[in-house]
Amino acid sequence: MSGQALQVERLGVSFGGRDGPRQVVREVSFTIPPGRTVALVGGSGSGKSVTARSLVGLAGPGAAVSAARLNYGGRDLLSLSEAGWRAVRGREIGFVLQDALVSLDPLRPVGDEIVEAMRVHGWGNRVTRHQRMLDLLARVRVPEPELRARQRPGELSGGLRQRALIASALALEPGLVIADEPTTALDAGVQAQVVALLREIRSRGTSLLVISHDLGLVARLADEVVVLQDGGVVEQGPVRRILEQPSHPYTRALLGAGRRGSRAAARAQLGAPLLIADRLDKRFVGPDHQARLAVDGVSFSLQRGQTIGIVGESGSGKTTLARLALGLEQPDGGEVRLPDMLWASSTRRVPERRRRGRRREIGVIWQDPLSSFDPRWTVGRILADALTAAGLPRAAHEARVAELLRQVQLAAGLADEHPARLSGGQRQRVAIARAVASRPRIIVCDEPVSALDAQVQGQVLDLLSGLQREFGLAYLFISHDLRVIRQMSDEVMVMQRGQVVERGPTGTVFGHPAHPFTRQLLEAASLL
Repeated sequence: MSGQALQVERLGVSFGGRDGPRQVVREVSFTIPPGRTVALVGGSGSGKSVTARSLVGLAGPGAAVSAARLNYGGRDLLSLSEAGWRAVRGREIGFVLQDALVSLDPLRPVGDEIVEAMRVHGWGNRVTRHQRMLDLLARVRVPEPELRARQRPGELSGGLRQRALIASALALEPGLVIADEPTTALDAGVQAQVVALLREIRSRGTSLLVISHDLGLVARLADEVVVLQDGGVVEQGPVRRILEQPSHPYTRALLGAGRRGSRAAARAQLGAPLLIADRLDKRFVGPDHQARLAVDGVSFSLQRGQTIGIVGESGSGKTTLARLALGLEQPDGGEVRLPDMLWASSTRRVPERRRRGRRREIGVIWQDPLSSFDPRWTVGRILADALTAAGLPRAAHEARVAELLRQVQLAAGLADEHPARLSGGQRQRVAIARAVASRPRIIVCDEPVSALDAQVQGQVLDLLSGLQREFGLAYLFISHDLRVIRQMSDEVMVMQRGQVVERGPTGTVFGHPAHPFTRQLLEAASLL
């Protein structure tokens, strides 16, 4: 339903707390005419996602939303009941959430999720809904739509889950689409495809509100930019002026961080291997009962003080390889070894009770942090649980929790908050704090900075580099962001369809790529 305008005037959002209301969004105003795109940018915790959620009645439990005007297509959104919001969501306003794994029902195939959005609003019949669902998956570049539609979210890569969410948001052709970090989990090639898709739907008169820390995405997609800091607007205007002639120091700092290039990191001298993977295979049987190789004959040796970067398109096997290294998946071929222990093997099962005492040596930072937290626990309890598992006495927990929060640039007061109340970037930093709590020797990093703005990305990467230098940590570092990989990695492995098609020192792979797929990735990221 195009042809409608969104008007937001002096929007405010606050949450109640033990010490009184806490204002997280204040005096935010903007208008999105039909066929135009407004981008909200700012650091983690600046209020971007809360602003977006308040526009669809999902600001959160205990939220108080106020505005001089909150109007879409002549309708006062502040006056809507929950039933009224349900009628608006999906049909008139589509919403693409940032945390794909949390947003999709883990027990339901993703195709059913998309069909459900149409069924609830009475669109079509069973046959037409099914065909439209397949068309939508193809439109957002999901390969093998018929197969993927029958898979559950946990069986899909992060990129495929994100594309399924976008398909669901577009199901009823809403006049306004709100996209909260729509390309966070996607590799450079698919990012470009999603940008082209969003431009296409905008050309049909659809309005877009895009929340992103990716200033490259903002430059390619937005007409107007609203810069948020601490819940308030510090600068807004046409995208070209904001990105080329920013007037506020905070905007200049964001742009400066986004343009930072590769930084040489002084690394500890590489030591003995801490983890060895030998000819790993992993197959998964799909809904069509066909076995597909997700990891095909991959070998590597991770040494003390070393970072191996793993890149590849969504669904190339990166996360499956990480789960094999962690001993969370049983390999169908090959094995994983620690220096003095068989960690996982295709020929004999290693009992988890044997691994349990050594798990503290291998930390992990997942791509979807919220799904890995117990939603009932505060941040402090999440970190304290990791400290208990590491054997730290309870009396030392409070001081160590405060230290961990400082290390990842979070305020000590956030120990009392629940993860659902934090921004995506804040949650990711809690995940990093939890990973380092046990002082591991190895950390598997699966998109550890994908949810962070450029400034905080730099801080976290500096933190990870500093921890590596101080403790000789080894990182298995998965990222779709090739600039991050170039900055952090000593060696790079390029994966395509489960195989390593190219590997070598980072400078060699980026400077002289030998495989056509590597060149394609670098060209998509504008690094060639």
